[in-house]
Amino acid sequence: MKKINFLYLFLCLCICTSLGLAAFFLFESFKYEASFNGNAPIPKYDFHFVLIGQEKDNPYHRKIFEGAEAAAKERNIFIEYVGPRQTNVEEHIKLIEMATAAKVDGILTQGLTNREFKPAIDNAINRGVPVITFDTDLEDSKRISYIGTDNYEAGYKIGEALIEDTNGQAVVGIITGLLYSNNLVLRVQGFLDAVEKAPNIKVVAIESSNISKSQAAEKAHQMLRKYPEITAFFGTSALDGAGIAQAINKINPITPILVYAFDDLKETLELIKEDKIHATVKQNQYEMGYKGVSMLYKVVTGGQIPKTYHTTTKILRKKDIRLIDHE
Repeated sequence: MKKINFLYLFLCLCICTSLGLAAFFLFESFKYEASFNGNAPIPKYDFHFVLIGQEKDNPYHRKIFEGAEAAAKERNIFIEYVGPRQTNVEEHIKLIEMATAAKVDGILTQGLTNREFKPAIDNAINRGVPVITFDTDLEDSKRISYIGTDNYEAGYKIGEALIEDTNGQAVVGIITGLLYSNNLVLRVQGFLDAVEKAPNIKVVAIESSNISKSQAAEKAHQMLRKYPEITAFFGTSALDGAGIAQAINKINPITPILVYAFDDLKETLELIKEDKIHATVKQNQYEMGYKGVSMLYKVVTGGQIPKTYHTTTKILRKKDIRLIDHE
């Protein structure tokens, strides 16, 4: 009996030791991840912030990091940029938890969903790690501030533009990046509230592209087969517009279909020049990153920041692209 108890205690000790070592190395690998890139020395810095994007290699999030990096360099801040390769809520949450466990000086993250993100953000705040949400807000959380587009207002503006361009007569399909993401839900709701004022505008379907150009094309193609009367599309995320344009090009309808997109990716702007996308909402991702780091710096140095900071947006059409090209 004593022998069994001894073995049991020994096993428990081994498990606890293993878990402790694993936690230590997880902490260290996250905190100094950048130092393993070519055995580069760990930089000397005053503060260590982490920027967590929905998709690390997405051009939209890369622009946010550019702004964040510029602000960090001005203030001697070590900024790490991490994120899932493809949208993955579970992985995103783990990264927030890792940053919290590493006791970084501040976190910039999106608040994509209430159920999963609220506990992770609140836990960081409770453990003394300030969190600012960018691009996608989570008002119900303890986040210190939100910086980014007024997503409801942006969707509303696109709805108003559609009313103006169609004289209030259109059959519309909506392709949204994710059905559950707070920022995209607000864009759709703003759009629906705007077009509700025009009784001859009808929204026939809303489908998700899962933040994928190919899936946006597939869903738009299916929608056009089911509803050949569609005269306009609204794509709520960066890759949706190009995907919708691809589907329309494949169907090659006799009557032109207007496409309203989001963001000013290079491909989107080219498609506007080619009259394959009618208009897009230009967000200011660089400003999100720059102001996000600047505001987080203010927090950790004892300053005050607003609860909400809305970055600028603008609707771009073909004439606006020409002006940009000549600047």
